[in-house]
Formats: sequence, C-alpha cells, structure tokens
Amino acid sequence: MLSTLAVSAVLGLTVSAAPSNLDSMRMSGNPGSYGPGHWNGKTGPDNGQQPFKFPLANGFPNITNPSDALNQIQIQAHGTLPNATLPSSISDLTATTFQLIAFNELFEVAFFTSLLQNITDNVSGFDIGSGAAKQIVVNAITAVQAQEELHALGAEGILQAAGRDQILPCEYVFPTNDFDGAIALASTFTDVVLGTLQDAQLNFGKDGDIGFLPLVGSVIGQEGEQNGFYRLLGNKIPSALPFLTRSAGAFAFSALNQMFIVPGSCPNLHVLSSALPIFGTLNVDTKTPQLEDQLLSFSIPNTNGTQIDADTNAIAYINQQNVPVTQKIQNVKSEYGKVTFQAFFPGQTNLMNGLTIAAVTKGMGPFAAIEDVVAATLFGPGFIEIN
Repeated sequence: MLSTLAVSAVLGLTVSAAPSNLDSMRMSGNPGSYGPGHWNGKTGPDNGQQPFKFPLANGFPNITNPSDALNQIQIQAHGTLPNATLPSSISDLTATTFQLIAFNELFEVAFFTSLLQNITDNVSGFDIGSGAAKQIVVNAITAVQAQEELHALGAEGILQAAGRDQILPCEYVFPTNDFDGAIALASTFTDVVLGTLQDAQLNFGKDGDIGFLPLVGSVIGQEGEQNGFYRLLGNKIPSALPFLTRSAGAFAFSALNQMFIVPGSCPNLHVLSSALPIFGTLNVDTKTPQLEDQLLSFSIPNTNGTQIDADTNAIAYINQQNVPVTQKIQNVKSEYGKVTFQAFFPGQTNLMNGLTIAAVTKGMGPFAAIEDVVAATLFGPGFIEIN
C-alpha cells in the first residue's frame, strides 16, 4: 500500500513533522489509550470491545471560542474556524442537517484520533515503517484529525447560535484492525460524507438557508482532498468518478449507527432519530467486487423473523448522479441467523465505478431519484466500492 511513499523515502525526501500535540489529543483520564474499539466481525458494534470515549485531554468537544485550546487546534489544522457572524435562526431542516453533520464529525474525530495514535505507537497492524514515508502519513492524518475537530465545532457553533440542540458525543468502535483496512474504511465513509453533503446543500436551497451553501461547498472540497490521499494509499487513482455518488442523510445516519456507534451510548440520539430513520442492516457479502456485470451476495440479520420476499422486495443501486437502478432479488435463504440473497449488479454496463449505495426496498420501483429510494428502504445502506 505504501509503495509510492516508500519510493519517496528511498529518494531521500525530507519531510518535517506536522504541528501537533499528541498528548492533548489523548482521552481525558486515560493517557496513552484511544480505545481502538475493534469489533470481532459480528453484525453491528460489539459492546464487549473497549470503545473510544470522549473527551480528549484538550477538552474536545467542549472547546470555548476563543480559547488557547481552540488556537492549538487551528494551528494543527493549518487554518481557522470561519469568523463570520452566525445566524440566530435557522429552519428545522437546516437544524437537522447540521445536527447530522456534527454527529458524523464527532465520529470522524474519534476515528482519526485513534488511527493516528495507533500509527505513532506502532500498534500491531499499524506499523508502517519509519522515515519520510511514515512522516507523510502522520503529517496528513495529524492535520485531518484537527480539521475534523473544526468541522464538528463549526456545526455545533451554528446550532448553538440558532438556539438549537447540539449533539453530544457517543462511544465508538471501528471495524478495522490494521492500517490498510483503516484507510480503506476512511475512504468509504468519506465517499458517503461527500454524497451526504450534496444532500445538505439541497436542503439549504429548499429551506432558504442559502448562506450556508458556500460553507458546505468548502467542506466538500476539503473532504475530496482527503479522499484523494486515501485512494492513493490504496493504489487507486485519486479521483474515482467525474460526478461523485450522491447519498442521503438517512443513509449516513443509519450507517453510523449500524457500524460505529455503541448502542445506548448516545446521550441525545433522539434529537436525530426523531427526524431520521435507522434502517435495518444490509451486508454486502461479496468481497472486492470488480467492474463486471455479476451476481452480488447480500445478507441481513434474521431478527424477529425477518423476511425478504423476491416478489415484493428489490435491490436499488445508487451510483454517481444517475437514476437509481433496480434489480430483482434472487436465491433467498434463511440460515445461520441471517437471511442471504443475491441480486444482479450491472457494473460494467453502467460503468458503476467508485461508491455504489445499495438498499433493499419495499416495492420493485422503478425509482426516479434517491429520495424515492430512501422513502422505500427497508434495509441499507450497503456500500460497494470499485476502482
């Protein structure tokens, strides 16, 4: 994975350390531990694993603006929070949008804080060597970790200024146990963020809070820069698609709860769950699918007699900015505590590179847009990454 960076190291590339204070990023009351939260492969977060818990030793997410703590975060992030006056009133839809952004950014701070410490401590699976190659990675993740702190603080600041409920942090687990897996996961959830922020911009346009469009546009660009780096580390081209896949708030919220949130650990989850659904879990069981027309395998947990009906349910695929593609469900079986099935994936026919979002729907479609898929979703999202 690090071959390109290793070449730089061999050529004698000199890299200076990024501005950071790792001690300030450690969890308060537990120096040296980030609660890596690795799960054991079960469906959903595993409460038996040590979770990541806030606050960090610098006080995050409880950072006052202005403060020395904020100044240190900004130095590490290579930039500042926006300093324009914030509106005292926002629409309900805009409030939900920024609450979801804050919910996601808190997770991202947890993830990158844990990843950075695992790398710098040479934790088994995260030892990526030494010298310039390692320093390039550490410099990048150090900046990203602080930039995500500012994203979270920015969203929370908008909510506070408008008198809306701010989001309190949860406890988190991460389904990876090595560097390659962590970077691949970071690329996927960044893809989802890039798609969900498109949805955020649409919400602002609908409800008249258009002043936030440039702000979120700047974050989309920043997240895209991040993902180009992760993709290079994974031996992929930096830009996956000409038009990135759109997502939706309900898919992002469901994925965070299904994959990373320790159940029952969010003090005010109701703020979001009253506005956004949490769908049933959909697992994509086909590993490393290629750009081919092929059958993909899926599964869902068989809880309380879960049923999939090939005659009334379908799989919808969302890729790029295209109309969703719907396919029939085949070969349904119930075994070993889960329901398994397959569906055709027209990857080559439709050039479905990059992120594809899959969902099991009630009804066979066709669906004109992602909003229609979300309204019909029973299980999802499932994530398919190609190229």
